Amino acid sequence: MSDSENYTTDGDESIDFSDTSSYDAENNIVPYQFEPLNRDDLIEDDINRLDLHDGDDGNRIGNTNWCRCNSCIAMHTERESVCCRDVEQTNFKLDVFNEEGHDIECITDHPGFGTVCLDRYVLETAYYQYRQQYGVPQQEDNEQQRYVAYRQFVRWCWGYLGREVRVVLPSCAVQRIRAQFPSQQYEGFQDL
Repeated sequence: MSDSENYTTDGDESIDFSDTSSYDAENNIVPYQFEPLNRDDLIEDDINRLDLHDGDDGNRIGNTNWCRCNSCIAMHTERESVCCRDVEQTNFKLDVFNEEGHDIECITDHPGFGTVCLDRYVLETAYYQYRQQYGVPQQEDNEQQRYVAYRQFVRWCWGYLGREVRVVLPSCAVQRIRAQFPSQQYEGFQDL
């Protein structure tokens, strides 16, 4: 049997083993067949799509003309000037919720947002988990709550991204979290 032959599974699906030199024909084992897709590639696709700002003239700083949910604020950089309706993951959350008979336009109006990202008790528990896992020092209360709220938002919408993988959060979500946990100074999105 050559490595380039096609085999048929029980479901009559044809499997091409031309790229798999370690195929076990006796047990019909295909290595890595059920491995998840590379999350870095998926996230990079999102970043590239957001950087294009489809249909935009490139001037997102100082205005909210790009906002489609009517909850965004003007951000300091063009990269941070993203609406929740521009992001596939938040659109999915909104679409699923709206299919249940609701009609909301912004991710911050989703009942899950308040529970997952703004509830102090949920954030406190999430912080203890984060602190146990990464051993981070105690921070000022609002700064800590805001940081954990951003992390919770990412976990709620994107799931697991991987270590040191960052995504730009929608302006409306950032604004709502900042309003709940105010500070005198904000850093904005930072690449690693």
